[in-house]
Amino acid sequence: MTMQEPCPRIEALSALTDDALAAPERREIEAHVAGCAVCAPVLSRMRQLHSDFAALPAPAREFDVAAEVDRRIGALTARPPAARPRPARARWWQAALLAPGGFAAVAMGLWLGAALVPASVAMPAVQMAAFSALPPGALCPAPDACPR
Repeated sequence: MTMQEPCPRIEALSALTDDALAAPERREIEAHVAGCAVCAPVLSRMRQLHSDFAALPAPAREFDVAAEVDRRIGALTARPPAARPRPARARWWQAALLAPGGFAAVAMGLWLGAALVPASVAMPAVQMAAFSALPPGALCPAPDACPR
């Protein structure tokens, strides 16, 4: 790398610190760092951090995680599966009691919906439905939004 070329990426400097570069790439980056006022302190700090991390003591393990996981899995599979409760079935008389209420609710909804549209508007709307720009089954967002 010459002075006109851009500085190497931070990943390349990290790879240089970890000795993960091939010899040609290593020489090229070291030559650049030797003459670059930006990269030299960055590489120096990365090497200092690398040595600081290497000097840290290894963490002490208080227990074996794998043995604990194996023990817990064994405890789960040792129990017999719990019996599933049967879902309650509806009896015919329960459905018979609910049917009139459902019928009444649907009938009331249809009656109230028909009461909102005056008869004088409903008939021309049905006759002109073939010329509407809306596809069949489309709903109007507001009463005045659809053509009559």
